[in-house]
Amino acid sequence: MGDESSPFLKKNNNIKINIMNIIFGTKKLGQIQTVATSEKYPGIPVITVEGLKGAKKSRRILLNRTAAELLNCEVGDVQHLVFASVEAGSEVPTQVLIANASTLPSEVDVTYKTSKNRVSYGEDTSEKGKAITSSHACREIFSFLSLNDTANVEFRLNSFDNPDLEAFSLVSITSDTVNEIPSVDAVIEGVIETNNAVVTAEDVVNETIAEVQKAQAADPIFDQEVIAEEVFAEEVETSSFEQDLVSDVDSDWN
Repeated sequence: MGDESSPFLKKNNNIKINIMNIIFGTKKLGQIQTVATSEKYPGIPVITVEGLKGAKKSRRILLNRTAAELLNCEVGDVQHLVFASVEAGSEVPTQVLIANASTLPSEVDVTYKTSKNRVSYGEDTSEKGKAITSSHACREIFSFLSLNDTANVEFRLNSFDNPDLEAFSLVSITSDTVNEIPSVDAVIEGVIETNNAVVTAEDVVNETIAEVQKAQAADPIFDQEVIAEEVFAEEVETSSFEQDLVSDVDSDWN
């Protein structure tokens, strides 16, 4: 080690060190891309059936990333999807099923081709997904389920309870059911892509739960609540004892 009083060390003490932030792999220079996702329902299988459009404009059935994975619709290839109607009496609501034709035990007459690659959902969103272009299929779904076709309708895909059939029922997502969408534990695991690593949605949920539990353990309010319960229990026991004592005195007096 050199002498701290040397001119060299004194000179270096005045040097300012600038910290540089170098970012690789972003679309726009000078911006940090933390989470890259444009999906409305990440990790949840949802298809969108388009409502009425302008004259001579075809309507589409759009599959988000998770729905496409669930139906084995890989990007770069064209798949054939089929729809089925389910009627089980007046007391059971009608259902529409969707399946990949390749998973069915026998061939069917009518199938619908998907797009080879993901297509844009529209001008008001940057989301993209595989699509079926068929105004006829859209009309049939709206008509069979007695839905208003003046606007798009979103459906969550639920596994159809049949061991011999790999199909999924369409459950309409409304303002009442949007909070009932299953968590990442009940659907295909979502993935969040960042600049540093790949983080699953389940990891985020577990980390949040751990933080909440840690905060609860450190909060003295919970200890006070326990103490309050113990004091209340003692007061109840004392009150019961006093009542028994009064009863004994009354009995002796009589």
